[in-house]
Order: sequence, then structure tokens, then C-alpha cells
Amino acid sequence: MNKLLVHLSRDLLSKSIQHVFKALSNNSQGVLSGLYIYAGSKEVVFSGSNASLTVQHRACITDKYKIHIVKEGSIVCPAKYLYEIIRKLDDGNVVLEVNEQLLLSITSGNTRVCLSGMSPIDYPFIPTTYHQYTGKSIDVSSSLLKSLIKQVVVAVSTSEAKPILTGVSLEVQGNQLTMVATDGVIRMASRSICIENRREFFGSAVIPGVNLMEIVKLLDDEGDGMVTIQLSHHEIRFITQNQIIESVLIEGLYPSTRNLVPTTYVSEIILNIKSFRQVIDRVFVLADHHLITIHVSEKRMELISSTSEIGDVRDELLLEDKNGENFNITINGKYLVSTLRCIESDSIRIRYAGTKSPLVLLPASDNNTWLFLLNPVMTRINDRFKNII
Repeated sequence: MNKLLVHLSRDLLSKSIQHVFKALSNNSQGVLSGLYIYAGSKEVVFSGSNASLTVQHRACITDKYKIHIVKEGSIVCPAKYLYEIIRKLDDGNVVLEVNEQLLLSITSGNTRVCLSGMSPIDYPFIPTTYHQYTGKSIDVSSSLLKSLIKQVVVAVSTSEAKPILTGVSLEVQGNQLTMVATDGVIRMASRSICIENRREFFGSAVIPGVNLMEIVKLLDDEGDGMVTIQLSHHEIRFITQNQIIESVLIEGLYPSTRNLVPTTYVSEIILNIKSFRQVIDRVFVLADHHLITIHVSEKRMELISSTSEIGDVRDELLLEDKNGENFNITINGKYLVSTLRCIESDSIRIRYAGTKSPLVLLPASDNNTWLFLLNPVMTRINDRFKNII
């Protein structure tokens, strides 16, 4: 079944192609360099894949845009050229037609373009019966899921030395969904959210961090709708009303991170996070090797950085509260900046447990739903992180 004939608006066609185009890789070859188009009886499905991440967007005949499916069929066509052509067409109706020689004809007004296509037989495709799935799945608010991913994914490892650490651990237990990530050397991030687990699903998976970063972008158009998360042995799916995003999983057992969090501390401070971000941004400008030294006294925090032959900078801010000893610590400012950017609280609680222990960043409130660890800069890897790399 290759013949296809569909009439639809350029706006809908462009929106659908833009969604799935994000999943394609610049290095893809063969059938994965193309974009899949399938016309069924009640919908037109567009799909893009890089083998690790597959994105499928459904344009239904019930949409506010007009769709007229004359002939059902499918084809894979050159993604780059299709994307550019559709993007530059005038507004109005577009006709897509495929003949027996796998030639895609695109007609809009006085414009007609023909693209040589490929057989879709080997292209990754997610069955459209996905909505009937009732097994290992949970439902989460799209906005809450995006917030969760953004806070945790910053801590994944960018090194392939231990592939499991390039992923984010996802775990569902009862009415709680938890994500954890660590690079095994400098930092760790963890957050838990409450969910309605009506299907009483329990499970865990490790999702590639690079895929989760793309998933956040793909969910940006979903507003405050719900996302169904389906989990199987080899992949995880994020399903919205008109979109399915499928990611492969990283095989292996994610290392336990519970022993990384200090159980006692010698000092605790509370800061206004907006003021803290502003000071860090200024001090980071002259941070040679990204190093920033923090000195905490009775009522204030002083931050210091310098660059050889250029100069140095000192800045400070008042503490909202302090309990415990004064302390000094040197941290990687690059990682602190990226961590602070994904924290949504007004104030932050920081706990210091000693010169060889990581700083613990928590919400200022007693509701500890998220946690960040940031290891001090030392001459050797902190012993707490040795067992994870």
C-alpha cells in the first residue's frame, strides 16, 4: 500500500512536520534520513526517528483544520527537503499524492514539487492502537513533567565512560514518581512528584538524558494537558492527545545514590535564590577554570573569583537565615549556575557537611521534594562518589 492522496492545510502540515523533524539526526542515513507519512481512514500520521528517539504526530480529521483523505497509503520522503519546501509554501490547501513509483507530488496553488521517496517497510512506526494500552502506565500533568525533567537532567554525565550515568533514573512507587541523575563525580539531582497511580503500576527505567532534553522541547506545545507514560522492557513512551514520543532505554542497573547525601551537617544557610543567581552570574565572569570560592560568615555570604593577568571579583549578599558554623568552600561555578537556573523556589536552603562532602541544596520549606548535590573542587575525586564511577 503506497498510493496516497491527501488534501490538508499548509498550517497543519507545517506544524506536524516541525514536531517530528526535531527527532531526526543530521548524521542519519538510509531510511532514517527520511520522514514517514501515513494516511489512514481517519488520520494522517507523521513520524521522525533517529533510532534512539521516535516522534509521531497525528493529524485527525476531527481537527479544526480540514483534512480530506482520498486514498490511504504511506511513504518515506527526504526530510530536509520536505521540511524546507512546506515551510516556504504560501498559506492555503496542500495536496500530497504518491504514485506506484514512490514519487511524492506536493501541490499548492501554482506550485508543484516532486520528491523521490522510499519504502516505509523498515521505518520505525508506533501502532496507532496505543490509546488502548492499559498496562504499565501512569498519567502526569505536562507542565509538571517538564519541570521535573528540567530540574534533574542537568546532572547527567556527558562522558560515555559509564553509559548508565548518561541517563536519568525513573522510578514509580505507589503515588510517587522520582527521577534521579548524577555524573558520578561533581553533582547529583533528585526530585519526586505526586501522581495518580490508578493502575497501581510499579516500575523503573533509565532514560538517555539527551532524549529527555528533546522530550521537554516536544512537550512545550502541550500546555497543561496530561501525558501518559508507558513503560516496557526496551522503551518508554510519552503520549499526548496528538503525539507519541518513544525513547529507547539504557540497559543496566542505575547505581544507588542514597549514600551520597550527607546525613549530618555543620552549617545551614537560607538564601533568596534570585539574589544568589545575580551574584553568581557576576562573579562567574572572572572565574578561571570556573572556580568560585564561597565564604560564609554570621550574616552574609562572600563570593570570590579571579583570572590570572585579568583581575578578580568579590561580591556578597545577605543571608536570610543561618544555623551553625562559618565555612569556606570552592565549587565549580559552571555547574552551580546551571543548577540554580532550573530551581523554581523563591528561597534555597544550603547545607555544608565538611570540606570533603558535597553541598546539599534543598527547598527552603520543609517540603523536600527536590535535592541537588554539588561536590567541592578537590585534588582528587570525593570518596563519596568513588563507588559510583
